[in-house]
Amino acid sequence: MKFITIASLALALFALVASAEHCIDLGNTSPVDPTIAASKNKGNLYVKLNSAKGLTDKDLFGKSDPFIEMWLEKAYKHRSKDTKGLNPTFNETFCFYVRAGQDKLYVKAVDKDIISNDKIGQVTIPLSNVFKTGREGPQDYTLPKWFGLRSNGIVNMQMLYQEDTK
Repeated sequence: MKFITIASLALALFALVASAEHCIDLGNTSPVDPTIAASKNKGNLYVKLNSAKGLTDKDLFGKSDPFIEMWLEKAYKHRSKDTKGLNPTFNETFCFYVRAGQDKLYVKAVDKDIISNDKIGQVTIPLSNVFKTGREGPQDYTLPKWFGLRSNGIVNMQMLYQEDTK
């Protein structure tokens, strides 16, 4: 009985490590916009969410507890852990499988609430430079407010892209 438990634990640990190192292609679930279909990039995009600073406080009472959502397509979002304060440190890495036509990373900072979460800010990051150079950052990305005249804070991230050679 102990052998089965130890073997299944080892198999589960291997599966966890393997899934953390490699992204999977979730298939083409939505049509690709023909205006960006010229982008032929396919591969793994690793995004390290380092920190955020100067996030706008959206809570009237209590402490702010922000988290970050990221996606290439809305059906497959990644979400950071919940944190406390307006200058959180995340140090989390997320992996996206990039398909042809996906050339932007969407990043949204959100304040977690009991009834309804509050949007702090959102930024769209073009990936063309990451595709060309293979990496970018660490770099600050401003969460704009009021047509870019002010800021809702900054998110610091770095990215690594590995093209799919298959």
